[in-house]
Amino acid sequence: MPSRTATSASSSSRTEGAEPLCRHFGSCGGCSIQDIPYPEQVKLKAEKLARLMSRLGAPDPTVHPSPQTRFYRNKMEFSFGKSGDGIRLHLGLKARKSFSRVLDLEECLLLSPEAPRLLGAVREWAARRGLDPYDARSHSGLLRHLIVREAKNAAGPPERMVGLVASPGEIDPEAFAEAVTAAYPASSVWIGWNAKPSDTAVADSLLPVKGSPSITETLTVGGRQISFKLSPYSFFQTNTKAAELLYGQIVEWAGLSGAESALDVYSGSGGIALSIAGSVAKVSALEMNPSSVADAKENAARNGIGNVRFYEGACELLLAALLDTKPDLVVVDPPRAGLMPRALKALLASAPPRLLYVSCNPATLARDAAALLPCLRPERLALVDMFPHTEHLESALLLSRTRS
Repeated sequence: MPSRTATSASSSSRTEGAEPLCRHFGSCGGCSIQDIPYPEQVKLKAEKLARLMSRLGAPDPTVHPSPQTRFYRNKMEFSFGKSGDGIRLHLGLKARKSFSRVLDLEECLLLSPEAPRLLGAVREWAARRGLDPYDARSHSGLLRHLIVREAKNAAGPPERMVGLVASPGEIDPEAFAEAVTAAYPASSVWIGWNAKPSDTAVADSLLPVKGSPSITETLTVGGRQISFKLSPYSFFQTNTKAAELLYGQIVEWAGLSGAESALDVYSGSGGIALSIAGSVAKVSALEMNPSSVADAKENAARNGIGNVRFYEGACELLLAALLDTKPDLVVVDPPRAGLMPRALKALLASAPPRLLYVSCNPATLARDAAALLPCLRPERLALVDMFPHTEHLESALLLSRTRS
């Protein structure tokens, strides 16, 4: 088979043995390389990561394919829109190469088999009620986003959350909840209102309609089970099974004896901090999202973990002070934009003995690792495929201090 990059894949290059395609492949912006057999997808991603990191002296990556290649996501944000003629309401994902056009999804292999039925029920509910989608250009309309979270590791029936983000306006909460639960086994239903002109999937206020506006997910890391409360906007890795591989790799590479101190930066709901807490004397965790910090504190309490202290604030403002405590291990898991210059400066000045950089963007990982080379050298590299059928990948880089 000729070599090719993930970005050059198209439906015309589909090879024998590829997984059956979703009917929306090629039109939907969600899965751009679904026509490539999964083992080759992983190979292409590993080659891309190796090319970027080899120039920095990093070894070839350890590769962890996703344990699931279908229905692996635990969270999705769907958008509302209108058909080209402006008559029909659409609910689904953004169309390929479009920021405004919404593709009406009738099938999706990412979340769960029941999700398309949920989308259909919400479409029908909105049509019956005469509710219009929000238009970001005219700032008119009501319905913005449908947020769905699913626990993937529950022992019993999985907890599932459905949230509607809308502009301020009249919505019957009970009718919405009835439409949802008639088609989909949601244990939590809420409605949120966003009065801002920008069309983001974040609400200024929430109204719980059914159950609590949270669900519980469980991870098994290093033989330990850890349960996590997830609120609507708490950060949590979107592929639960692959997250277990990632956190397990972090614990293994850290090589902790139990006496060390650790710092987890961009800690979200506490996934990494709580995973390594059993292997260190203490963990400091830094996160700026108040909802995530509140969930992280509750997650520590529900798991009986008492050696983690959570700090709420911006990395750029608090990182230097936390590095002054001389942690033996620092873990950073920044957003796609990578580390800000002020954070890089603080890490260069501190030069921790070991730095574990978790990244969803190999380009910014390579950029930041290059900036850290004066004091930290790459030791180990891993690819964890959190996002089958897409060009995205998750990676972890272990760096160690080059000077005392």
